[in-house]
Amino acid sequence: MLVGQSTAEYVFVKLIIYVFSYLGLICLAYFFLAASIGGETWIAHPFSIAVETIGAIEILFYLFWFLPYRYYLHKQPPKFPAPLNRDGRRELFSKSLGVTPDIELFFRGWMGGASLDDMRRENLKEWMLWSLFDREGPPGVDEEELEEYVRVVEERLGRKIRPGWGPVESLRLNLQRFAVSHRSLVFYLMIGTIDLFSSLTLLVMGFTLYRQPRSQFFRSFPFRPLTLLAPKESAAQNLSYFYRPHTSKTHRPIVFAHGVGIGLAIYIPLFLLLPKDIGILALEVLPVSSRITAGAPLAEDLMNDAGAIIAQQDLTNFVFVGNSYGTFLAKLFLDSPLLSSRMAKMVLIDPVAVLLHLPDLAYNFARKKPVEPNEWQMWWGAETEPDIAFTFARRLCWRSHVLWREDLGKCATTLVLGGSDCLVNAAAIATYVTRGKEEEEAGGELCWSWGDLERWKGSFEGWVGKGLELVWFEGFDHGQAILGNKKLKDIVSIVERYCRKEGGKRVESGISEEGMAEPEPQLGESEAVKKEELN
Repeated sequence: MLVGQSTAEYVFVKLIIYVFSYLGLICLAYFFLAASIGGETWIAHPFSIAVETIGAIEILFYLFWFLPYRYYLHKQPPKFPAPLNRDGRRELFSKSLGVTPDIELFFRGWMGGASLDDMRRENLKEWMLWSLFDREGPPGVDEEELEEYVRVVEERLGRKIRPGWGPVESLRLNLQRFAVSHRSLVFYLMIGTIDLFSSLTLLVMGFTLYRQPRSQFFRSFPFRPLTLLAPKESAAQNLSYFYRPHTSKTHRPIVFAHGVGIGLAIYIPLFLLLPKDIGILALEVLPVSSRITAGAPLAEDLMNDAGAIIAQQDLTNFVFVGNSYGTFLAKLFLDSPLLSSRMAKMVLIDPVAVLLHLPDLAYNFARKKPVEPNEWQMWWGAETEPDIAFTFARRLCWRSHVLWREDLGKCATTLVLGGSDCLVNAAAIATYVTRGKEEEEAGGELCWSWGDLERWKGSFEGWVGKGLELVWFEGFDHGQAILGNKKLKDIVSIVERYCRKEGGKRVESGISEEGMAEPEPQLGESEAVKKEELN
Protein backbone atom coordinates (compact mmCIF):
# COMPACT_ATOMS: atom_id res chain seq x y z
CA MET A 1 0.00 0.00 0.00
CA LEU A 2 1.39 3.39 -0.93
CA VAL A 3 1.80 5.99 1.78
CA GLY A 4 0.30 9.45 1.65
CA GLN A 5 1.82 12.88 1.15
CA SER A 6 2.52 14.06 4.69
CA THR A 7 5.90 15.14 6.04
CA ALA A 8 5.82 12.37 8.65
CA GLU A 9 5.29 9.76 5.94
CA TYR A 10 8.12 11.24 3.90
CA VAL A 11 10.49 10.98 6.86
CA PHE A 12 9.34 7.42 7.56
CA VAL A 13 9.84 6.24 3.97
CA LYS A 14 13.27 7.88 3.67
CA LEU A 15 14.32 6.38 7.02
CA ILE A 16 13.31 2.89 5.85
CA ILE A 17 15.24 3.37 2.60
CA TYR A 18 18.40 4.56 4.33
CA VAL A 19 18.34 1.85 7.00
CA PHE A 20 17.84 -1.07 4.63
CA SER A 21 20.11 0.36 1.91
CA TYR A 22 23.05 1.40 4.09
CA LEU A 23 22.81 -0.89 7.11
CA GLY A 24 26.43 -2.02 6.71
CA LEU A 25 27.71 1.56 6.66
CA ILE A 26 25.50 2.49 9.62
CA CYS A 27 27.00 -0.37 11.64
CA LEU A 28 30.49 0.68 10.55
CA ALA A 29 29.81 4.26 11.63
CA TYR A 30 28.61 2.96 15.01
CA PHE A 31 31.87 1.03 15.41
CA PHE A 32 34.03 4.13 14.86
CA LEU A 33 31.78 6.22 17.10
CA ALA A 34 31.90 3.63 19.90
CA ALA A 35 35.68 3.29 19.55
CA SER A 36 36.23 7.06 19.69
CA ILE A 37 34.00 7.56 22.74
CA GLY A 38 34.40 4.44 24.86
CA GLY A 39 37.45 2.76 23.41
CA GLU A 40 37.95 -0.97 23.76
CA THR A 41 35.40 -1.23 26.56
CA TRP A 42 32.58 -0.03 24.32
CA ILE A 43 33.45 -1.97 21.20
CA ALA A 44 33.86 -5.16 23.28
CA HIS A 45 30.36 -4.86 24.73
CA PRO A 46 28.02 -7.70 23.61
CA PHE A 47 25.66 -5.20 21.93
CA SER A 48 28.54 -3.63 20.03
CA ILE A 49 29.83 -7.02 18.98
CA ALA A 50 26.38 -7.86 17.59
CA VAL A 51 26.23 -4.56 15.64
CA GLU A 52 29.78 -5.03 14.35
CA THR A 53 29.03 -8.58 13.23
CA ILE A 54 25.91 -7.46 11.37
CA GLY A 55 27.88 -4.64 9.78
CA ALA A 56 30.67 -6.93 8.60
CA ILE A 57 28.18 -9.41 7.11
CA GLU A 58 26.26 -6.62 5.38
CA ILE A 59 29.38 -5.12 3.82
CA LEU A 60 30.49 -8.52 2.57
CA PHE A 61 26.97 -9.13 1.23
CA TYR A 62 27.14 -5.85 -0.69
CA LEU A 63 30.62 -6.46 -2.11
CA PHE A 64 30.34 -10.15 -2.96
CA TRP A 65 26.67 -10.49 -3.84
CA PHE A 66 24.98 -7.21 -4.82
CA LEU A 67 27.71 -5.78 -7.05
CA PRO A 68 28.25 -9.04 -9.01
CA TYR A 69 24.47 -9.64 -9.22
CA ARG A 70 23.83 -6.14 -10.56
CA TYR A 71 26.54 -6.67 -13.15
CA TYR A 72 24.98 -10.02 -14.09
CA LEU A 73 21.50 -8.53 -14.49
CA HIS A 74 22.71 -5.71 -16.70
CA LYS A 75 24.57 -8.16 -18.94
CA GLN A 76 21.47 -10.24 -19.64
CA PRO A 77 20.07 -9.63 -23.14
CA PRO A 78 16.38 -8.78 -23.57
CA LYS A 79 14.04 -11.51 -24.70
CA PHE A 80 11.13 -10.83 -27.03
CA PRO A 81 8.23 -12.93 -28.37
CA ALA A 82 7.98 -13.85 -32.03
CA PRO A 83 8.23 -10.66 -34.11
CA LEU A 84 5.23 -9.17 -35.88
CA ASN A 85 5.03 -9.04 -39.66
CA ARG A 86 4.57 -5.74 -41.49
CA ASP A 87 0.78 -5.93 -41.45
CA GLY A 88 0.82 -6.67 -37.73
CA ARG A 89 3.11 -3.74 -37.03
CA ARG A 90 1.02 -1.37 -39.12
CA GLU A 91 -2.15 -2.47 -37.33
CA LEU A 92 -0.56 -2.09 -33.89
CA PHE A 93 0.83 1.35 -34.78
CA SER A 94 -2.52 2.54 -36.13
CA LYS A 95 -4.44 1.18 -33.15
CA SER A 96 -2.05 2.82 -30.69
CA LEU A 97 -2.29 6.27 -32.26
CA GLY A 98 -6.05 5.88 -32.66
CA VAL A 99 -6.60 5.74 -28.88
CA THR A 100 -4.04 8.34 -27.80
CA PRO A 101 -5.56 11.23 -25.82
CA ASP A 102 -2.92 13.82 -26.80
CA ILE A 103 -0.55 12.99 -29.63
CA GLU A 104 2.00 15.66 -28.66
CA LEU A 105 2.12 14.59 -25.02
CA PHE A 106 2.31 11.00 -26.20
CA PHE A 107 5.57 11.50 -28.07
CA ARG A 108 6.97 13.89 -25.51
CA GLY A 109 6.45 11.19 -22.90
CA TRP A 110 8.23 8.56 -24.96
CA MET A 111 11.05 11.05 -25.57
CA GLY A 112 11.65 11.33 -21.83
CA GLY A 113 9.61 14.51 -21.39
CA ALA A 114 11.66 16.51 -23.91
CA SER A 115 10.25 19.17 -26.19
CA LEU A 116 9.09 18.05 -29.63
CA ASP A 117 11.41 20.66 -31.10
CA ASP A 118 14.31 18.49 -29.93
CA MET A 119 12.91 15.30 -31.48
CA ARG A 120 14.28 14.42 -34.91
CA ARG A 121 13.41 11.69 -37.40
CA GLU A 122 16.19 9.37 -36.25
CA ASN A 123 15.09 9.67 -32.61
CA LEU A 124 11.59 8.68 -33.62
CA LYS A 125 12.81 5.78 -35.76
CA GLU A 126 15.02 4.53 -32.93
CA TRP A 127 11.99 4.42 -30.64
CA MET A 128 9.86 2.69 -33.29
CA LEU A 129 12.51 0.01 -33.81
CA TRP A 130 12.09 -0.91 -30.15
CA SER A 131 8.32 -0.53 -29.83
CA LEU A 132 7.34 -2.25 -33.09
CA PHE A 133 10.36 -4.27 -34.28
CA ASP A 134 11.81 -5.43 -30.91
CA ARG A 135 15.34 -4.40 -31.82
CA GLU A 136 17.92 -1.63 -31.96
CA GLY A 137 19.14 0.29 -35.01
CA PRO A 138 20.25 0.93 -37.61
CA PRO A 139 16.98 0.87 -39.60
CA GLY A 140 18.49 -1.12 -42.49
CA VAL A 141 15.88 -2.83 -44.63
CA ASP A 142 13.09 -1.36 -42.49
CA GLU A 143 13.86 2.24 -43.51
CA GLU A 144 10.94 2.46 -45.94
CA GLU A 145 8.42 1.18 -43.39
CA LEU A 146 9.78 3.51 -40.71
CA GLU A 147 9.43 6.48 -43.05
CA GLU A 148 5.80 5.49 -43.62
CA TYR A 149 5.16 5.66 -39.86
CA VAL A 150 7.03 8.96 -39.51
CA ARG A 151 4.81 10.53 -42.20
CA VAL A 152 1.73 9.40 -40.26
CA VAL A 153 3.14 11.00 -37.11
CA GLU A 154 3.80 14.24 -39.00
CA GLU A 155 0.22 14.25 -40.25
CA ARG A 156 -1.13 13.71 -36.74
CA LEU A 157 1.12 16.37 -35.24
CA GLY A 158 0.47 18.83 -38.04
CA ARG A 159 4.17 19.62 -38.35
CA LYS A 160 7.29 18.37 -40.07
CA ILE A 161 9.89 16.41 -38.12
CA ARG A 162 13.40 17.54 -38.94
CA PRO A 163 15.97 15.02 -40.19
CA GLY A 164 18.93 13.71 -38.19
CA TRP A 165 19.35 13.23 -34.45
CA GLY A 166 18.13 15.55 -31.70
CA PRO A 167 19.27 16.01 -28.08
CA VAL A 168 16.71 13.59 -26.64
CA GLU A 169 16.80 10.02 -25.39
CA SER A 170 13.72 7.96 -26.13
CA LEU A 171 12.36 5.43 -23.67
CA ARG A 172 13.24 1.92 -24.87
CA LEU A 173 12.85 -0.12 -21.71
CA ASN A 174 14.12 -3.49 -22.92
CA LEU A 175 17.26 -2.02 -24.49
CA GLN A 176 18.44 0.53 -21.92
CA ARG A 177 20.30 0.23 -18.66
CA PHE A 178 17.91 0.05 -15.72
CA ALA A 179 18.33 1.35 -12.18
CA VAL A 180 18.95 -1.12 -9.34
CA SER A 181 19.27 -0.23 -5.66
CA HIS A 182 20.77 -2.29 -2.85
CA ARG A 183 18.81 -4.06 -0.11
CA SER A 184 20.46 -5.35 3.02
CA LEU A 185 20.57 -9.00 3.95
CA VAL A 186 18.42 -8.16 6.97
CA PHE A 187 15.74 -6.88 4.57
CA TYR A 188 15.68 -10.18 2.68
CA LEU A 189 15.52 -12.10 5.96
CA MET A 190 12.52 -9.98 6.94
CA ILE A 191 10.87 -10.77 3.60
CA GLY A 192 11.51 -14.47 4.25
CA THR A 193 9.95 -14.20 7.72
CA ILE A 194 6.88 -12.39 6.39
CA ASP A 195 6.56 -15.01 3.64
CA LEU A 196 6.76 -17.86 6.15
CA PHE A 197 4.11 -16.40 8.46
CA SER A 198 1.80 -15.46 5.59
CA SER A 199 2.17 -18.96 4.14
CA LEU A 200 1.32 -20.52 7.50
CA THR A 201 -1.66 -18.17 7.80
CA LEU A 202 -2.93 -19.26 4.39
CA LEU A 203 -2.54 -22.90 5.39
CA VAL A 204 -4.60 -22.27 8.53
CA MET A 205 -7.22 -20.56 6.35
CA GLY A 206 -7.68 -23.80 4.39
CA PHE A 207 -5.28 -23.19 1.52
CA THR A 208 -2.84 -25.78 0.24
CA LEU A 209 0.56 -24.81 -1.12
CA TYR A 210 1.48 -26.32 -4.45
CA ARG A 211 5.22 -25.73 -4.37
CA GLN A 212 7.78 -25.48 -7.11
CA PRO A 213 9.97 -28.58 -7.62
CA ARG A 214 12.36 -29.15 -4.74
CA SER A 215 15.20 -28.75 -7.22
CA GLN A 216 14.23 -25.03 -7.31
CA PHE A 217 14.87 -24.58 -3.58
CA PHE A 218 18.28 -22.92 -3.96
CA ARG A 219 17.16 -20.78 -6.92
CA SER A 220 15.10 -18.44 -4.76
CA PHE A 221 16.31 -16.43 -1.76
CA PRO A 222 15.21 -16.10 1.01
CA PHE A 223 14.85 -19.87 1.01
CA ARG A 224 11.32 -21.20 1.51
CA PRO A 225 11.16 -24.13 3.94
CA LEU A 226 7.77 -25.10 2.54
CA THR A 227 9.38 -25.77 -0.84
CA LEU A 228 11.00 -28.77 0.84
CA LEU A 229 8.19 -29.64 3.27
CA ALA A 230 4.97 -29.14 1.28
CA PRO A 231 3.83 -32.50 -0.13
CA LYS A 232 2.06 -31.24 -3.27
CA GLU A 233 3.89 -29.94 -6.34
CA SER A 234 2.74 -27.34 -8.83
CA ALA A 235 2.16 -28.45 -12.40
CA ALA A 236 4.32 -25.50 -13.50
CA GLN A 237 8.03 -25.38 -12.77
CA ASN A 238 8.15 -21.57 -12.73
CA LEU A 239 5.11 -20.86 -10.54
CA SER A 240 3.94 -21.99 -7.15
CA TYR A 241 0.42 -21.28 -5.92
CA PHE A 242 -1.97 -21.54 -2.98
CA TYR A 243 -5.33 -23.17 -3.55
CA ARG A 244 -8.46 -23.26 -1.41
CA PRO A 245 -10.88 -25.92 -2.71
CA HIS A 246 -14.10 -24.70 -4.25
CA THR A 247 -17.19 -26.14 -2.52
CA SER A 248 -19.90 -23.60 -3.36
CA LYS A 249 -22.76 -24.67 -5.63
CA THR A 250 -23.94 -21.10 -6.17
CA HIS A 251 -20.66 -19.30 -6.84
CA ARG A 252 -17.73 -19.47 -9.24
CA PRO A 253 -14.13 -19.97 -8.07
CA ILE A 254 -11.47 -17.26 -8.29
CA VAL A 255 -8.06 -17.19 -9.94
CA PHE A 256 -5.99 -14.40 -8.36
CA ALA A 257 -2.80 -12.74 -9.65
CA HIS A 258 -0.93 -10.40 -7.30
CA GLY A 259 1.04 -7.21 -7.93
CA VAL A 260 4.66 -6.32 -7.31
CA GLY A 261 5.80 -6.06 -3.70
CA ILE A 262 6.03 -8.91 -1.22
CA GLY A 263 3.74 -11.49 -2.78
CA LEU A 264 0.45 -12.70 -1.34
CA ALA A 265 0.93 -11.51 2.25
CA ILE A 266 -0.86 -8.19 1.75
CA TYR A 267 -3.89 -9.86 0.16
CA ILE A 268 -4.79 -12.04 3.15
CA PRO A 269 -7.46 -9.51 4.33
CA LEU A 270 -9.09 -9.78 0.89
CA PHE A 271 -9.15 -13.58 1.08
CA LEU A 272 -10.58 -13.43 4.61
CA LEU A 273 -13.51 -11.28 3.51
CA LEU A 274 -14.53 -13.55 0.65
CA PRO A 275 -17.01 -16.36 1.41
CA LYS A 276 -15.14 -19.40 2.64
CA ASP A 277 -16.82 -21.82 0.25
CA ILE A 278 -15.53 -19.92 -2.79
CA GLY A 279 -12.40 -21.56 -4.12
CA ILE A 280 -9.34 -19.33 -4.59
CA LEU A 281 -6.33 -20.20 -6.69
CA ALA A 282 -3.67 -17.59 -5.88
CA LEU A 283 -0.72 -17.63 -8.27
CA GLU A 284 2.74 -16.69 -6.99
CA VAL A 285 5.21 -14.87 -9.23
CA LEU A 286 8.28 -14.79 -6.98
CA PRO A 287 10.49 -12.62 -9.27
CA VAL A 288 8.18 -9.65 -8.56
CA SER A 289 7.93 -10.41 -4.83
CA SER A 290 11.17 -8.82 -3.54
CA ARG A 291 13.18 -12.00 -3.79
CA ILE A 292 16.39 -13.11 -5.47
CA THR A 293 15.35 -15.56 -8.19
CA ALA A 294 16.35 -16.95 -11.55
CA GLY A 295 14.17 -14.34 -13.29
CA ALA A 296 10.58 -14.11 -14.42
CA PRO A 297 9.31 -16.35 -17.22
CA LEU A 298 8.44 -14.85 -20.58
CA ALA A 299 4.82 -14.17 -21.51
CA GLU A 300 4.37 -17.39 -23.47
CA ASP A 301 5.88 -19.48 -20.67
CA LEU A 302 3.76 -17.66 -18.11
CA MET A 303 0.65 -18.43 -20.15
CA ASN A 304 1.56 -22.11 -20.43
CA ASP A 305 2.34 -22.32 -16.71
CA ALA A 306 -0.97 -20.72 -15.74
CA GLY A 307 -2.79 -23.11 -18.07
CA ALA A 308 -1.04 -26.13 -16.56
CA ILE A 309 -1.95 -25.00 -13.03
CA ILE A 310 -5.63 -24.37 -13.82
CA ALA A 311 -5.84 -27.69 -15.64
CA GLN A 312 -4.23 -29.33 -12.60
CA GLN A 313 -7.14 -28.13 -10.45
CA ASP A 314 -9.64 -28.56 -13.31
CA LEU A 315 -11.11 -25.10 -12.70
CA THR A 316 -13.85 -23.98 -15.07
CA ASN A 317 -16.13 -20.95 -15.14
CA PHE A 318 -13.79 -18.99 -12.87
CA VAL A 319 -13.46 -15.28 -12.17
CA PHE A 320 -10.03 -13.79 -12.83
CA VAL A 321 -8.94 -11.12 -10.33
CA GLY A 322 -5.70 -9.29 -11.03
CA ASN A 323 -4.06 -6.43 -9.17
CA SER A 324 -1.47 -4.11 -10.75
CA TYR A 325 1.22 -6.41 -12.25
CA GLY A 326 -1.34 -9.22 -12.07
CA THR A 327 -3.39 -7.47 -14.76
CA PHE A 328 -0.59 -8.27 -17.24
CA LEU A 329 -1.77 -11.89 -16.99
CA ALA A 330 -5.26 -10.94 -18.17
CA LYS A 331 -4.10 -10.62 -21.77
CA LEU A 332 -2.40 -14.02 -21.53
CA PHE A 333 -5.60 -15.60 -20.21
CA LEU A 334 -7.67 -14.03 -22.98
CA ASP A 335 -5.23 -15.15 -25.70
CA SER A 336 -5.07 -18.74 -24.46
CA PRO A 337 -7.83 -20.98 -25.90
CA LEU A 338 -7.75 -23.13 -22.76
CA LEU A 339 -7.86 -20.28 -20.25
CA SER A 340 -10.31 -18.05 -22.12
CA SER A 341 -12.78 -20.91 -22.48
CA ARG A 342 -12.73 -21.44 -18.72
CA MET A 343 -12.79 -17.78 -17.62
CA ALA A 344 -16.22 -16.27 -17.03
CA LYS A 345 -15.47 -12.73 -15.81
CA MET A 346 -12.62 -10.41 -14.86
CA VAL A 347 -11.92 -7.86 -12.14
CA LEU A 348 -8.85 -5.74 -12.87
CA ILE A 349 -7.72 -3.65 -9.90
CA ASP A 350 -5.23 -0.82 -10.52
CA PRO A 351 -4.89 -2.04 -14.12
CA VAL A 352 -1.50 -1.26 -15.64
CA ALA A 353 -2.11 -3.32 -18.79
CA VAL A 354 -4.91 -1.17 -20.26
CA LEU A 355 -3.59 1.42 -22.76
CA LEU A 356 -0.09 0.18 -22.08
CA HIS A 357 1.04 1.95 -25.25
CA LEU A 358 0.80 5.27 -23.38
CA PRO A 359 4.13 6.46 -21.94
CA ASP A 360 2.85 7.10 -18.41
CA LEU A 361 3.69 3.72 -16.87
CA ALA A 362 7.08 3.47 -18.58
CA TYR A 363 8.06 7.02 -17.70
CA ASN A 364 6.80 6.91 -14.11
CA PHE A 365 8.32 3.49 -13.47
CA ALA A 366 11.69 3.89 -15.19
CA ARG A 367 12.53 7.56 -15.66
CA LYS A 368 10.67 9.83 -13.25
CA LYS A 369 12.68 11.07 -10.29
CA PRO A 370 10.83 10.52 -7.00
CA VAL A 371 9.80 13.55 -4.98
CA GLU A 372 6.76 12.71 -2.87
CA PRO A 373 6.67 9.93 -0.20
CA ASN A 374 4.55 7.60 -2.36
CA GLU A 375 6.97 8.05 -5.27
CA TRP A 376 9.96 7.22 -3.05
CA GLN A 377 8.17 4.15 -1.75
CA MET A 378 7.39 3.02 -5.30
CA TRP A 379 10.94 3.82 -6.47
CA TRP A 380 12.68 1.83 -3.75
CA GLY A 381 10.07 -0.85 -3.11
CA ALA A 382 9.42 -1.78 -6.74
CA GLU A 383 11.10 0.22 -9.48
CA THR A 384 14.70 -0.40 -8.39
CA GLU A 385 14.30 -3.74 -6.61
CA PRO A 386 16.76 -5.96 -8.55
CA ASP A 387 14.44 -8.74 -9.73
CA ILE A 388 11.44 -6.47 -10.29
CA ALA A 389 13.52 -4.00 -12.30
CA PHE A 390 15.05 -6.86 -14.30
CA THR A 391 11.61 -8.35 -15.02
CA PHE A 392 10.25 -5.09 -16.40
CA ALA A 393 13.43 -4.23 -18.31
CA ARG A 394 14.39 -7.59 -19.84
CA ARG A 395 11.44 -9.99 -19.61
CA LEU A 396 8.34 -7.91 -20.32
CA CYS A 397 7.29 -6.99 -23.86
CA TRP A 398 4.51 -4.40 -23.84
CA ARG A 399 2.58 -5.75 -26.82
CA SER A 400 2.28 -9.19 -25.18
CA HIS A 401 0.32 -7.72 -22.29
CA VAL A 402 -1.53 -4.63 -23.55
CA LEU A 403 -5.31 -4.77 -23.18
CA TRP A 404 -7.56 -3.12 -25.75
CA ARG A 405 -11.32 -2.60 -25.62
CA GLU A 406 -11.97 -5.67 -27.78
CA ASP A 407 -10.04 -7.75 -25.23
CA LEU A 408 -11.98 -6.32 -22.30
CA GLY A 409 -15.25 -6.96 -24.10
CA LYS A 410 -14.72 -10.71 -24.42
CA CYS A 411 -16.30 -11.26 -20.99
CA ALA A 412 -17.91 -9.18 -18.25
CA THR A 413 -15.09 -7.00 -16.92
CA THR A 414 -14.80 -4.39 -14.20
CA LEU A 415 -11.82 -2.05 -13.86
CA VAL A 416 -11.17 -0.62 -10.40
CA LEU A 417 -9.15 2.60 -10.68
CA GLY A 418 -7.78 5.06 -8.15
CA GLY A 419 -8.29 8.64 -9.24
CA SER A 420 -4.83 9.67 -7.99
CA ASP A 421 -2.88 6.73 -9.41
CA CYS A 422 0.79 7.73 -9.59
CA LEU A 423 1.74 5.14 -12.24
CA VAL A 424 -0.85 5.22 -15.02
CA ASN A 425 -3.01 7.81 -16.76
CA ALA A 426 -6.16 6.94 -14.83
CA ALA A 427 -8.37 9.51 -16.58
CA ALA A 428 -7.40 8.23 -20.04
CA ILE A 429 -8.13 4.62 -19.02
CA ALA A 430 -11.45 5.62 -17.47
CA THR A 431 -12.46 7.50 -20.63
CA TYR A 432 -11.43 4.57 -22.79
CA VAL A 433 -13.59 2.03 -20.96
CA THR A 434 -16.63 4.25 -20.40
CA ARG A 435 -16.99 5.60 -23.93
CA GLY A 436 -18.40 3.37 -26.64
CA LYS A 437 -16.40 2.77 -29.79
CA GLU A 438 -18.88 4.74 -31.88
CA GLU A 439 -18.75 7.67 -29.46
CA GLU A 440 -14.96 7.56 -29.51
CA GLU A 441 -14.81 7.59 -33.31
CA ALA A 442 -17.30 10.45 -33.48
CA GLY A 443 -15.56 12.47 -30.79
CA GLY A 444 -12.00 11.95 -31.95
CA GLU A 445 -9.34 11.74 -29.29
CA LEU A 446 -10.07 10.33 -25.84
CA CYS A 447 -10.58 13.55 -23.92
CA TRP A 448 -12.46 13.71 -20.63
CA SER A 449 -14.36 16.51 -18.95
CA TRP A 450 -15.25 17.40 -15.38
CA GLY A 451 -18.68 16.01 -16.09
CA ASP A 452 -17.07 12.65 -16.81
CA LEU A 453 -15.20 12.86 -13.51
CA GLU A 454 -18.43 13.47 -11.60
CA ARG A 455 -19.99 10.42 -13.24
CA TRP A 456 -16.96 8.31 -12.39
CA LYS A 457 -17.21 9.31 -8.73
CA GLY A 458 -20.62 7.64 -8.58
CA SER A 459 -19.57 4.60 -10.57
CA PHE A 460 -19.63 2.17 -7.64
CA GLU A 461 -23.22 3.05 -6.74
CA GLY A 462 -24.24 2.55 -10.39
CA TRP A 463 -22.29 -0.67 -10.90
CA VAL A 464 -24.48 -3.55 -12.16
CA GLY A 465 -21.99 -6.29 -13.02
CA LYS A 466 -22.64 -6.43 -16.76
CA GLY A 467 -20.44 -5.77 -19.76
CA LEU A 468 -17.42 -3.48 -19.43
CA GLU A 469 -17.66 -1.24 -16.37
CA LEU A 470 -15.54 1.18 -14.36
CA VAL A 471 -15.39 1.65 -10.60
CA TRP A 472 -13.56 4.88 -9.77
CA PHE A 473 -12.26 5.64 -6.29
CA GLU A 474 -11.56 9.35 -6.18
CA GLY A 475 -8.39 10.38 -4.35
CA PHE A 476 -6.92 6.88 -4.09
CA ASP A 477 -3.39 6.14 -5.23
CA HIS A 478 -2.06 2.98 -6.84
CA GLY A 479 -2.76 0.04 -4.54
CA GLN A 480 -4.53 2.00 -1.82
CA ALA A 481 -8.04 0.75 -2.60
CA ILE A 482 -7.38 -3.00 -2.39
CA LEU A 483 -5.06 -2.68 0.58
CA GLY A 484 -7.04 -0.16 2.60
CA ASN A 485 -10.02 -0.66 4.88
CA LYS A 486 -12.19 2.01 3.26
CA LYS A 487 -12.67 0.42 -0.17
CA LEU A 488 -11.66 -3.21 0.36
CA LYS A 489 -15.22 -4.25 1.23
CA ASP A 490 -16.49 -2.56 -1.92
CA ILE A 491 -14.01 -4.56 -4.00
CA VAL A 492 -15.02 -7.74 -2.20
CA SER A 493 -18.66 -6.96 -3.08
CA ILE A 494 -17.75 -6.69 -6.76
CA VAL A 495 -15.75 -9.92 -6.75
CA GLU A 496 -18.43 -11.80 -4.84
CA ARG A 497 -21.13 -10.57 -7.23
CA TYR A 498 -19.10 -11.75 -10.20
CA CYS A 499 -18.61 -15.10 -8.53
CA ARG A 500 -22.31 -15.57 -7.91
CA LYS A 501 -23.93 -17.65 -10.60
CA GLU A 502 -27.21 -16.53 -12.07
CA GLY A 503 -29.94 -17.47 -9.65
CA GLY A 504 -27.45 -18.17 -6.87
CA LYS A 505 -28.14 -17.08 -3.30
CA ARG A 506 -26.57 -13.77 -2.36
CA VAL A 507 -24.18 -13.62 0.59
CA GLU A 508 -23.41 -10.46 2.55
CA SER A 509 -22.16 -7.70 0.29
CA GLY A 510 -21.84 -3.94 0.23
CA ILE A 511 -23.97 -3.55 -2.90
CA SER A 512 -27.74 -3.44 -2.87
CA GLU A 513 -29.60 -6.21 -4.66
CA GLU A 514 -31.74 -3.73 -6.57
CA GLY A 515 -30.98 -3.74 -10.25
CA MET A 516 -28.46 -6.57 -9.94
CA ALA A 517 -30.42 -9.46 -11.38
CA GLU A 518 -29.07 -10.92 -14.59
CA PRO A 519 -31.86 -12.36 -16.73
CA GLU A 520 -31.20 -15.77 -18.18
CA PRO A 521 -31.02 -15.69 -21.99
CA GLN A 522 -33.09 -18.12 -24.00
CA LEU A 523 -30.77 -20.92 -25.08
CA GLY A 524 -31.08 -23.68 -27.56
CA GLU A 525 -30.84 -27.27 -26.35
CA SER A 526 -27.13 -27.67 -27.20
CA GLU A 527 -26.25 -24.29 -25.69
CA ALA A 528 -28.20 -25.12 -22.54
CA VAL A 529 -26.24 -28.33 -22.11
CA LYS A 530 -22.94 -26.47 -22.52
CA LYS A 531 -24.00 -23.80 -20.02
CA GLU A 532 -25.02 -26.45 -17.48
CA GLU A 533 -21.66 -28.16 -17.86
CA LEU A 534 -19.85 -24.82 -17.43
CA ASN A 535 -21.74 -23.97 -14.26
